[in-house]
Amino acid sequence: MIPFRDFLERIRPAVNRRIEEVTSGEDAIDPGVLPLLSKGKRMRAGLLLYVHAGLTRSSAPTCQALDLACAVELAHAASLILDDMLDGDTVRRGAPSLHLTRGEGRAVLDAVGILALPYALAAPYGAGYVAMLASAQQSMARGVAWEMLGGPGLPAAELYDAIVARKTGRLFSLAAAWGAMAAGEEEAVVAAFANYGLSAGKAMQIADDIVDLHAHAAGARDSRPGSEALLLRSVSGDNGTRQTLRSILEREMDGAAARITDEGRQRVPPEMWEPFGLVVRDIVGLTIAGGMPDNGTPFRVACPDRLPQR
Repeated sequence: MIPFRDFLERIRPAVNRRIEEVTSGEDAIDPGVLPLLSKGKRMRAGLLLYVHAGLTRSSAPTCQALDLACAVELAHAASLILDDMLDGDTVRRGAPSLHLTRGEGRAVLDAVGILALPYALAAPYGAGYVAMLASAQQSMARGVAWEMLGGPGLPAAELYDAIVARKTGRLFSLAAAWGAMAAGEEEAVVAAFANYGLSAGKAMQIADDIVDLHAHAAGARDSRPGSEALLLRSVSGDNGTRQTLRSILEREMDGAAARITDEGRQRVPPEMWEPFGLVVRDIVGLTIAGGMPDNGTPFRVACPDRLPQR
């Protein structure tokens, strides 16, 4: 299979066209929200379609796979609106955050309206898809609640893992599982790819949090810190912090392909094991994308107790 970065470039126009079709119908979505929905890296959709293509050996997605890919992207877009309000972020996808341009009340209503669309896209393919989407969204909400308000009484590293698994990993997990389901795979294979997607999503969030730590240290980010502050508290001391964070990220990336368990490997030919592992590295690379210096300079961040809390 082609590298995931190239695959994204290939499928992004089709995903964007389908999202435009779904959101531009009569009374579908307020036109003021469409710019947010028309942008994005489409990594979640790309993961779903990459898994589907790998299992079906097809170069073109089916209508079902494309609809499910768009459903995942729209669920993600709705979460971004709420995340920006909770985090105090002012920019999203190169434009002012929606709650700043439309007001918080209207932004909440926009998010609710967008959340209906993934269900409308998934419902024609069976109740199982709807139930999985609902479960994923409940998990995401719980992860964000733990991030903001505090979660179970766990050590910092374990709590961080639990939060990122829910708030980010779960939607990636859904994407990979849906890719296998749309390919007609049996339950064991779907579960194997769900675990793979979960690890991919966790790796993406770790990378994103590392970028945010750099931004806070450089004074380039003034929003309320969330999971990145918890990640920082998960590493011991200031010495070697950058190396420790890199090790955490590397461990998650290396483990992702191994999450395709024996059931998955029986279905996936050996020549595809490495490409699936490289997908996660591409996802991390796209997330970092210049946000983290790689010039050997020490990784310096503000002490955890100096990061303002929510």
